[in-house]
Amino acid sequence: MIIFIHKKRLTVKLKKNKFSKLINIIKNTILSEVARFHYFFIKNLKKEEIWLICETQFQAQENGYYLFKWIRTNYPNLKVYYVISKNAPNLENLLKLENILYYESYKQILYLYLAKKLISTHGLWIIPNEMGILKKYTRKTLNAKGIMLNHGIGFLKNGKQYYDKKHFALNNLIISLSSKHKNIFTEYYGYDDKDIVVTGYPRFDDMIDESDNSNLKNLITIMPTYRDKEDNLSEDEFKKTNLFFAIKKIISDNNLKSFLEKQNIFLGIYLHQNIQKYNYLFDSYSTEKILILKQGQYNVQKLLKESKLLITDYSSVLFDFVYMNKPFISYQFDYDEFINSRIDKAFLDFKSDLPGYVVNNHIDLINLIFDIVNSNYYFPSEHKNKAKEFFRYNDQANCYRVFQEIQKLR
Repeated sequence: MIIFIHKKRLTVKLKKNKFSKLINIIKNTILSEVARFHYFFIKNLKKEEIWLICETQFQAQENGYYLFKWIRTNYPNLKVYYVISKNAPNLENLLKLENILYYESYKQILYLYLAKKLISTHGLWIIPNEMGILKKYTRKTLNAKGIMLNHGIGFLKNGKQYYDKKHFALNNLIISLSSKHKNIFTEYYGYDDKDIVVTGYPRFDDMIDESDNSNLKNLITIMPTYRDKEDNLSEDEFKKTNLFFAIKKIISDNNLKSFLEKQNIFLGIYLHQNIQKYNYLFDSYSTEKILILKQGQYNVQKLLKESKLLITDYSSVLFDFVYMNKPFISYQFDYDEFINSRIDKAFLDFKSDLPGYVVNNHIDLINLIFDIVNSNYYFPSEHKNKAKEFFRYNDQANCYRVFQEIQKLR
């Protein structure tokens, strides 16, 4: 009887979800067509060039946000707008900058047709997901040039399924970090040399070491990536993953806990956004010195700036960190399983090409943490030289270069 009731409730819930989605599709389709009709009447009256910038509909903390902030600060009269959901957790970052278009609003859809430049970090999120049967048609009828700012670094996974020029919508201009980065797009993704510009990432202009000024003095942050399908696991299933065991073993290590106390060091655990929902499974291991850091309370960029040492596995955040000339450890506790399970292979060797320390077992990790702390977080010249291969610029002028390249695009 109980099972029957649960099934009945589930059926009702699913029907409600389908009905809600259908209503949303109808609403956005109508909005789209009204906006398109409106556009044909006013397109010749709009003389200013309109740019739309976005990341995902819920995000404002990446290259898109930093470029938008720079433009609003230096060129406040330009018609540049940021697209984001009203429910986004990062909304407060944007409100003081003004020129906000709310995702799926009539004004956002109208400006989508009027825009000359669509600038994104995550593809065409800027087109509402549920514009119904007209979405493909809408993409074809947009007058804008597409600019891809990127969000990840690009060396750690083959993104051909996303970035191949034949299929990718934002293919008029791609922002890159270095000649090494640019070559990935020209050699593997089918772009011409003129399509890719080496400017550096806008967010790196803000990547300035603040570890000595942090409220959490001597912060070490563990920031792993997530494995495919981990975001859909039950609590019991996640507890059986190698990632869970690896983190649990670190924060349960008595030698490490004693070291943190003696050295007055904080150790923060920050899970990837796709698996943040499992944070509570580590709450019982938190102490005064071991912190479970939650998205919304802590910003990835700020954590990287305020940390003395980063411990990750295969996440591209290591490049953000090394950009500030700070040491990181790549803890590859499940190397064989991770590499063999990946469809999108990396463009480098995780064991030999990374500009940082690499370990594959718990004991070596703990000893290396002790050594790095005792050396006052020394960043070896060998790692510095490797890092230079990945970045052409380190001068806080990336936003300016990106802005100039977008302006040139006609």
